[in-house]
Amino acid sequence: MNDRIREAHGDAERVHADAARALHRLQADGALRQVDADFAALLRDRLRASPAVALAGALAMRAVAAGHSSVALGDMHRLLDALGTSAQLPDLDEWRAVLQADACVSTDDAGHAGTLLDFSRDRIALRRYARYEQALADRLAARAAQRQEATADPPALRALLSRLFGRAAGDHAPPMLDRQALAVAMALRRRLLLVTGGPGTGKTTTVARLLVAVIEAARLRGAPPPRIALAAPTGEEAARLREAIAAVLRADLAAGRIDADTAAAVPTQARTLHRLLGWQPGRVAFRHHAGHPLREDLVVVDEASMVDLPLMAKLVEAVPASATLVLIGDPDQLPAVEAGDVLGGLCAASGDGLSLPADDAAFATALLGTDVSPAQADTGPLAGARVHLLHGWRQAGAAPLQALAGALQRGDRDAVLDVFAHGDEAVLSRRHGDGAALAEALRREALPAFAAVRDADDPGQALALAARCRILAALRRGPFGAEHWNAWCAAELGERTPYFHGRLLMIAANSERHGLYNGDLGVVWRDRHGDLAAWFETPQGLRAWRPAQLPVHASAYATTVHKAQGSEFDRVLLVLPDSDARVLSRELLYTALTRARRSVWIWGATETFERALERRTWRESGLEARLRRISASGECAVP
Repeated sequence: MNDRIREAHGDAERVHADAARALHRLQADGALRQVDADFAALLRDRLRASPAVALAGALAMRAVAAGHSSVALGDMHRLLDALGTSAQLPDLDEWRAVLQADACVSTDDAGHAGTLLDFSRDRIALRRYARYEQALADRLAARAAQRQEATADPPALRALLSRLFGRAAGDHAPPMLDRQALAVAMALRRRLLLVTGGPGTGKTTTVARLLVAVIEAARLRGAPPPRIALAAPTGEEAARLREAIAAVLRADLAAGRIDADTAAAVPTQARTLHRLLGWQPGRVAFRHHAGHPLREDLVVVDEASMVDLPLMAKLVEAVPASATLVLIGDPDQLPAVEAGDVLGGLCAASGDGLSLPADDAAFATALLGTDVSPAQADTGPLAGARVHLLHGWRQAGAAPLQALAGALQRGDRDAVLDVFAHGDEAVLSRRHGDGAALAEALRREALPAFAAVRDADDPGQALALAARCRILAALRRGPFGAEHWNAWCAAELGERTPYFHGRLLMIAANSERHGLYNGDLGVVWRDRHGDLAAWFETPQGLRAWRPAQLPVHASAYATTVHKAQGSEFDRVLLVLPDSDARVLSRELLYTALTRARRSVWIWGATETFERALERRTWRESGLEARLRRISASGECAVP
């Protein structure tokens, strides 16, 4: 017994010594930020944590900055590689034993109130992020298990769906399954629904018709109209969602698919998530939470891939259990800038979205009049909560862009290069050269579109023209970064003053006082009296502010690819750095190039482009594992 104790003690001492050396090397290599080192010092000096725990804490904090909500112990070497450090970790088995035995670390979600670090299911995480993951998993599992009340008058609803999705009256031929219609049917049955798909697969059309069906279903039951909220992560995405839904309603009204009363009942106003939840300046908590939930019966969130773990956890907490939550997104896009690939985790937990459990398949078959084959077995803890759209609906001129998006999704390098090699250069083209050559190219390719914004008749027309073209950059800083080319465009177009007529602006921080939020797009405009104002499209229409009154903002001619998620432009000009960078990935290329409706132009060396094609974005999260654990145990403890 004494020998075993001495051996265990020796192992622990070795782990602590190795951890101290690793922490020192991480700092010497510049792999840690000051806040990471400070957190390690807090654990060690104030909470009397061991060096092994201090190392775990520093890496957990650093992992959050890299986009990971938690990291498996076995993947810590991969994190160190990404940080570019020569630090050597302690023996993993011995480190694991020390962490499991340390009172400063919570395990299996049972830590005391002062615990700052979590080590459950062999994953290291900051305690608050582990709590976000567990709370989100519990609430989503509970919501996925719910079913809505039976829909009244199914024949009338079947007729509505047939009308919305193109079935002619009296057509008795066996119809093909319309996956948009299937998504709408599942929205009438489930309290949690993920509608996923690539660009041009009709996600927004599905949302608009889903709203129509929900309103009509309530009318058929004799229930009051449902209260509906539409939201997106940023102001630009909210504006695009609003415009897209309004366009679908106009087209369906003109085609006789819906009547004027139904069209008028569908909400088209969309808000940012922060505005929906009630952002409070200077506070982490929103006005709406579990104790003061939202009042809506249906909450639809577009561009869900952009929603990080803390925000998604707070959203799901604020949506009442009796309401339906619909998340819309493309899982192949870049994940959120902040920590946690939430949509990716939810898709992994809900299967491929191409089949349904037997009870859901039977419901859909009865409602659609189309055979919906059940899955052979449940495909995950959220089985049936996802419908993936497959068919591309974009019109003429988009075929090369669709082929490019498909090749990027598959990771088919040769197909991607072939699309560029044999495609129409007016739709797809690549160039390369030095900074002077890039400036000359942008002067020719981008400035005319931005000059058209400046020369528009009024601010509303200027903002509409702003959707024609955008420069996207992989990096924010440097000679090939968004900040540099924003300043260059402003200097080329303006009067070398901070605010000039026609300058495009984007809000960079939420401001409840102004009613302006991160991502809102505006334009500086000089009126007939010579006074300048910054105009923004708001839920109440166009509004103007004096430039000096605005919250933090920047020019919006060039943005990072991350910042452009959820937006669409006729033409995208993608600027890649002149050498490889870790931010370059297949997901970044896919996100950037699928922002284009009509044409894509890339500036970058062939080798840089090809390296980006080969690299995948790495994001670690414990959300899927937590959902699977809940599913396996059959227990769900909603906080």
